[in-house]
Amino acid sequence: MEIDVSIARLGAKLDKWFDENRSIFVSENKKEQANALLSGFPLVKELDRLKDDGLAAIRVLLNPAHTNTPAEYAESLVRGFEFATKLADTLHDELLDTDGETKVVHLMNEIASTLDGIGAGRAALAILLDNPSPGVRAAAGAYLIKLMPSRVVPILREIEDTERGSSAGFNAHSAIIRWERESKVDTK
Repeated sequence: MEIDVSIARLGAKLDKWFDENRSIFVSENKKEQANALLSGFPLVKELDRLKDDGLAAIRVLLNPAHTNTPAEYAESLVRGFEFATKLADTLHDELLDTDGETKVVHLMNEIASTLDGIGAGRAALAILLDNPSPGVRAAAGAYLIKLMPSRVVPILREIEDTERGSSAGFNAHSAIIRWERESKVDTK
């Protein structure tokens, strides 16, 4: 089972825990409130463990020692980017964990920078523009928009229109806005 799926399941458990304890949290019974909070700690510990495992897996992929050639390394980084995108989206969309999401995005930036120094550079991420996940396509597009705008902008616009209210939609929208703003500055 992938970590992002595990986190989504844990998010459902957290929602259930909150729903079951909502009336206790608004009550005046401090003992029941304390017991309800204590019952949630194992869920939070599990979430922290899953996030740590996901971040560690991405960090391992950044180490070229596990590959034999630059091409294998680039392929490994692309797989890591795909996984990181799914993890970041899950942390944000399922759990509203923006701190965890930010940590993953920093690793995605590191992957893109590392790709820039090997092989075809970040253009290796172009394979992800055909990924079935809108979040993966949006993230790849955000990193590739300056490099291949004629291919990326239509993909991002579609995601922006169809994935409103999700990380994928937001990432597509913000990438387009940033690109449009930077394009206007470059033409002045």
